Amino acid sequence: MQKIILCVDDEKTLLWGLLQQIKRAFGEEFMVELAESGAEALEIINELSSLNTPVFLVITDEMMPGMKGHELVEELKKISPATKCILLSGYAAEEIMTPDFTTKVFKFLKKPWEFDDLIGAIRQADKN
Repeated sequence: MQKIILCVDDEKTLLWGLLQQIKRAFGEEFMVELAESGAEALEIINELSSLNTPVFLVITDEMMPGMKGHELVEELKKISPATKCILLSGYAAEEIMTPDFTTKVFKFLKKPWEFDDLIGAIRQADKN
């Protein structure tokens, strides 16, 4: 069964960019789902969990209307503690990454991210 990566960003062009980069690097190795908000991401995660199909990795933007990326990670860890999270942000990590929160995030990548950094983080998450 393919592992699922869920990409979350309120900007469609960034979601499309993530999808294209993942597909270019991994082909069909992963199934990629897209969500335009934290609420939509939680709906997808709950739906897949009910089908006994866990999401292996969530890649989320921090700055989104409604639910911020770190709030999504907090909620996600309550319902799917094994899911790894990569947080993307154009802001400094120190503003978000409190000591308690760092245990919930697998990797922090500053926007704009480098292709190799993103792919390396996904590979690392897949090995752990």
